Amino acid sequence: MSKKSAVLTGLILLFCMTLSVSGAVISGSNLNLDQVGSNGTVDLVLDSAPSTGFAGYELEISFSSAGIAQITTVSFPDAFSMNTASDLPSENVSIVAVDLQDQYGSGASEITLATLGVTGLAEGTTTMKISVSELTDDSGNSISATVTEPTVVVGTSTVPTTEPTAVPTTVPTTAVPTEVPTTIPTTEPTTVPTTAPVTPVPTETPSPEAESLNAAFSATPQTGTPPLSVSFTDLSTGDPRKWRWDFGDGTMADARNVTHVYGGIGRYTVTLEVLKGNSSSVSRVPEMIRVVGDYPTGPSGLIMVNSSPTGAEVSLNDGSDRYMGTTPGNLIVPAGSHDLRFTKKGYQPKTIHITVRPNEVKLIPKVTLPARTP
Repeated sequence: MSKKSAVLTGLILLFCMTLSVSGAVISGSNLNLDQVGSNGTVDLVLDSAPSTGFAGYELEISFSSAGIAQITTVSFPDAFSMNTASDLPSENVSIVAVDLQDQYGSGASEITLATLGVTGLAEGTTTMKISVSELTDDSGNSISATVTEPTVVVGTSTVPTTEPTAVPTTVPTTAVPTEVPTTIPTTEPTTVPTTAPVTPVPTETPSPEAESLNAAFSATPQTGTPPLSVSFTDLSTGDPRKWRWDFGDGTMADARNVTHVYGGIGRYTVTLEVLKGNSSSVSRVPEMIRVVGDYPTGPSGLIMVNSSPTGAEVSLNDGSDRYMGTTPGNLIVPAGSHDLRFTKKGYQPKTIHITVRPNEVKLIPKVTLPARTP
């Protein structure tokens, strides 16, 4: 190869490499909090989806300086109906979400990934660090992305020190009259009314005390095989205005009455928080929902999985051939390395290899099953 050809080839490779590393941008809105204890929000936004669409993400969020701010809430757009966040409040949070309805296809732009509620802990400035663990298109391929990290400022970092240096020393020079009247009326009324008018004071009737806020709910059915569709009904008292459901499988909702589908075998603790003004009440029922099957014993992790098409059965293909659930679903999988096998009538099966750590939340946003050829 000639020197000229080698240089040309190198330039072409460099150009291709530049194309491969360029990609989407994840950015967050800067936040200024007036004082310690103040609350605000930061929107995380993906600027555009690739031509192959956008399936889901997993982000790790922390702060460059500890003790200045913490994340207290996480909310997701409706498109990310499968979602989860690690324990809150915290300065280190993991969030995972999947676009189950394929709302973010080719050409989608300004995609809000999540809205983070942030509370100031101490005066200062910190950077919200965003690490991308997973960013996947609808074909199951990784999306390259750069991150623009937002700044969070708590309190006033600089206090104005300038004060007026000139104090007015002049006083009005207008002459003040020194003469006072020499005749002062000495007569006063000699008759004083002996009875003063009495102004009626309205008597307030105490209003009945408002009923205290008390969270309560029911679920039907509470046991069954996957996929198990459960209807949750709010029974709270005290006229709540907002509802926050946590179904125990990594997904949440904010409607009053909801229906949720459990796709994986397991025992799920359900929590409902109701709010009205500054009041809130929480009801938590441990292991309320039991999706029966061969329940994993010992350390396990949670896998959020979806497939194209949906409705694929998932089983451990490591000798036990244990049925785990259907897609989309949140599957409780024993810790360790496994082969997951996806099957659906009319499609070719597909097997993927995964490694799950104890208590890990893992995202598999889209497994594509090829259609069977005639």
